Amino acid sequence: MPTMDNLTTTHHYIADILSFEVSNSELEKTLRNSSFNWDAIVIEGSKHLVLPAIYCRLREKKLLHVLPSELNVYLEELTAINRSRNESILKQVNFIAQLLNQHAIEYVFLKGSALLALGCFQDNAERMVGDIDILVKDSQINDAFQLLKTNGYNKTSGFAYKQKDYRHLDRLISDHYIAAIELHSQLLNKKYWSLIDIPSIFTSNLVIDNISIPNADVMSTHQILAKQVNDNGHYYNSLSLKSIYDLIILKKHKDPTFISNLLKSKYGQSYVALSQNYFKDFSHIPANTYMKYIRFSHNTQVSFNPINGFIKHIKFSLNFIGHRITLLCTNKYYTKHIFNKIFRNKTSV
Repeated sequence: MPTMDNLTTTHHYIADILSFEVSNSELEKTLRNSSFNWDAIVIEGSKHLVLPAIYCRLREKKLLHVLPSELNVYLEELTAINRSRNESILKQVNFIAQLLNQHAIEYVFLKGSALLALGCFQDNAERMVGDIDILVKDSQINDAFQLLKTNGYNKTSGFAYKQKDYRHLDRLISDHYIAAIELHSQLLNKKYWSLIDIPSIFTSNLVIDNISIPNADVMSTHQILAKQVNDNGHYYNSLSLKSIYDLIILKKHKDPTFISNLLKSKYGQSYVALSQNYFKDFSHIPANTYMKYIRFSHNTQVSFNPINGFIKHIKFSLNFIGHRITLLCTNKYYTKHIFNKIFRNKTSV
């Protein structure tokens, strides 16, 4: 068994724990090895927001006995806390859905809150959820915003400057509820709006216990593209274990039509390539030359940490500069914000 000398190996082991294709006996043999580095699993599992999922999958596979005792207790407590949080979030979701339904506002919950409403996990503690994201019809989004403000969500985090063509409004925060709310009129950054047909989401939605959510195809597509374009996963050639696990839970990796459509874009191809790199659950999907290149490039970067850090730094700098130049050229509010900061600093010196 290889030692955990790089991130690729660590991610492989996390994927094996989350996977539905790796045999329990094979996994137990791996986890029992004296050189197995549980610290690396905890660090990366935390970064990818899958620690509760790791615990739940080990429990389902009846492998909790392989965990060091202190780690077992820690993960059990963490999972219990996340379960309690998700129960509170589901109560929020029900309250918000009832409110929007009463006022005939068309909406769908997104991401983690939609998955919780769908009830697709054996234990809702598996999924870590941050904000409650909701897609609202563009013509009704301001009404929905004001409605929530008058019903307990009376604080906003605000933006440093007025946004143009941004995918969501200010975050709404309440002193009485655990999660903040983001109301979306779009799901992706403006450059990629054409990749998701927003009107069709409302006509193909599912209603579970009076809660409106997207269908599984839309949910999965959104998760993938949010990672690939909003979070620059394609640009950095990086993966999200949480996002891949969501796709597996929804069983879309086994849907030939969905996968065929996904592989029509470079974003889908690179996503599947990295999923194949770690999860046996994707091994049945044929890989083309571009996908093989993505895997090779990713593994090369991750295997050599100094090179990986240098490349990420260069890419981040180029992306940051390009984004700021675009804002200066297209958003007068950002330009005014920058000039105000410059002259304010000069005045204070």
